[in-house]
Amino acid sequence: MSQLVMADELRRFVTEVFLDTGMPEADAAWTAETLVQAELRGTSSHGVIRIPDYANRLKTGANNPVPGIKIVKDAGALALMDGDNGMGQVVSKRGMEECLDRAGKHNVGVVIMQRSNHFGAAGIFAALALDRGMVGLVTTNTVRVIAPFGGKEKQIGNNPVSIAVPGDPPIVLDMALSTVARGYVLQALKAGKPIPEGWGVDSEGEPTTDPDEVVQTGSLTAVGGYKGVGLSVAIDAILGSVTGGAHSHNVVGIMNPVEPGNVTHVFAALRIEALLPLAEFSAAVNALGAFLRASPKAAGVERIWMPGEIEHESEKERIEGGIPLLPERYAELAELAEKIGIPELETRS
Repeated sequence: MSQLVMADELRRFVTEVFLDTGMPEADAAWTAETLVQAELRGTSSHGVIRIPDYANRLKTGANNPVPGIKIVKDAGALALMDGDNGMGQVVSKRGMEECLDRAGKHNVGVVIMQRSNHFGAAGIFAALALDRGMVGLVTTNTVRVIAPFGGKEKQIGNNPVSIAVPGDPPIVLDMALSTVARGYVLQALKAGKPIPEGWGVDSEGEPTTDPDEVVQTGSLTAVGGYKGVGLSVAIDAILGSVTGGAHSHNVVGIMNPVEPGNVTHVFAALRIEALLPLAEFSAAVNALGAFLRASPKAAGVERIWMPGEIEHESEKERIEGGIPLLPERYAELAELAEKIGIPELETRS
């Protein structure tokens, strides 16, 4: 049975874990916030399941706990930045904020961030644009988890894409280009459970429900088959090439405890009010949502959702009722608390 933990208690716990690694307080708190947000929104594949690997990499020096993030090239609305191998969440907040500042000045902004690490849920950073009344777009390359179309060996990242659009509620698309995020396969692996058919293939390119096969020698399937592969390749071609060859086959995953991640992110923003009043734009977005929700429903479907709506509803429910943690996840965090000497998570009775 899942343990219920309130969001503030989880923030406290995760912040203390990252403070123990040598991260500055503000950076530890922000990293904790991103993981709690993922749990609140129901995307546990990018939540506290990642803590042990993150903490381990920070302590071994694979991730830099105090990065010197800087601008390498300034080209007006466009900039190249260097993350100094910092935590992806910290580096990405700085990158998106720089992007939004440039969009405020030039109406569009694009920041390419080199030498970063796994940043968790892309939607958290795209959504930073919403507070400034802008559209946000975020993508990144990742460790290789998908085979080229027609191949049987993983060579390409599942290079997620997130787009945040102002509205009520806002549209927040956040999707990996694999059929499912790799984190869900890792969850099944840790729980000793099979994965659904269609999620992955073995080393020969044959379908498998064994998460260990997928993680170790197989690969994830791409969303939309060759189309998902094509999008992933295009993203990797841009991100890896502009930073001198940091393509997905040169990216290091978070389960590697010693090597820098070598991840590249892109942050982009569009200032809507350069074109029309924000209220007018948001009203049009809301009208689109209302039109689509009113569409005739297929058999067995109770509601048509806009991108990000399910996560929005989950967040409201879990803020009030608590975040459910699987027993194995709670035990993992309890073991970590004992190891570093911090109070265990308090659960809701």
